Amino acid sequence: MSVLIYRDAKSVGVCAATLLASHILSEPNAAIGVDYHENLLPVYESLSAMTENGLLNWSEAKIFQLFEFLSDETSEQRIANLLGKALFAKTDISEEQYAVPFANTEQAEEVADSFEQRIRSAGGLDAALIAVRQDGSLLMNRKPDADPFVHPETEEGNGFITAGLTTIMQTKHPIIVGIGKSCAEAVKTMMKGSLTESPLSALKLHAGATFIFDEEAIELL
Repeated sequence: MSVLIYRDAKSVGVCAATLLASHILSEPNAAIGVDYHENLLPVYESLSAMTENGLLNWSEAKIFQLFEFLSDETSEQRIANLLGKALFAKTDISEEQYAVPFANTEQAEEVADSFEQRIRSAGGLDAALIAVRQDGSLLMNRKPDADPFVHPETEEGNGFITAGLTTIMQTKHPIIVGIGKSCAEAVKTMMKGSLTESPLSALKLHAGATFIFDEEAIELL
């Protein structure tokens, strides 16, 4: 693994975007996993700027949204909508390229299995962009012993389908982003704690993982 530290959120965003873009530039049909969190917005801003400036072409890439709410009475793809505003509306990514694990409760297991198989059929993820959350979760996995592959998850009354720890550990290049004081405790636990304290801690064992932090995120280290 490697750890990169920058002064501020904008610099972190540029660095993470550059690493992610390098996979698409070197392999246009790369399989890319994407997370959504407010800490990733500087990354998506940089990726959008690269696309707008003609530096990045997404037309052959395969994009996998790594978690989504189970559908409710509104049937909204809530994370997909947020990612649409943050990135997809500003790029040339088509619906055919973009996979979302969206289902209702009755379909959840079937859709989760199908989504995992779709990732495997793509040869696994070449890169995955992942946020450090305040609660230390890996996507929607709150516990290190969660289902290792794509699976349904319930937290505080909300249902999700989320990629599991093994799905991410099998990614060639996980890019983990921590920005701001709000995630400083989670970064401390992830980097200094045992593998049983945080699902994110397992990524320290991934030889290809890159952790990118701003100075506020590492203030407790």
